[in-house]
Amino acid sequence: MPGAWEIRQQQSVLCAILHVDATTVAWALGLRNLIIPGGIMPLAGMPFDHARNEACKKTLELGAQWLFFLDSDVIPPRDAVVRLLAHRQPIISGLYCRRSPPWGIPVMIRGGQWVTEFKQGSVVEVDLVGSGCLLIHRQVLEAMPEGRPGKRWFDWKVDQQGILPPGECLSEDFDFCRRVKANLGLKILVD
Repeated sequence: MPGAWEIRQQQSVLCAILHVDATTVAWALGLRNLIIPGGIMPLAGMPFDHARNEACKKTLELGAQWLFFLDSDVIPPRDAVVRLLAHRQPIISGLYCRRSPPWGIPVMIRGGQWVTEFKQGSVVEVDLVGSGCLLIHRQVLEAMPEGRPGKRWFDWKVDQQGILPPGECLSEDFDFCRRVKANLGLKILVD
């Protein structure tokens, strides 16, 4: 039916998939079943920060209203994008767990600690969240001040330990969250 939300919003979300290696059948089936009101942009063979910055640029070029990051090791529920969109928040992540130490805990930090206590089905405010299942509104991308050259939004700083002050040697997604809070004063949320 013309006018259904799926048609009206079909180009509102760009789903950027960061892919580094072979995926599982479970992940492929999860992607196939995922409701995405927009297009898909696969990104492979690039460092994470570069790939995420390319997705941000493409989102703005295409005029998409939202950027949804999905990593090739995160299997969200079928309605994940629609559910995150329903919150109408500039930045919100779906809950997923770590695949490196400390294993199996949610990828979200508040007050320097991994957040493990939360009410199932709630929305939690955090300081840092991973980008493996993250929805960002284009206004956040437009408002973000310039970072290092080529690193406007995402900047991998883990390899700068000993060069940068403590607390600033972050992964590209944690650095993004830190900069969003510091520069734009936005909340980082997890559903």
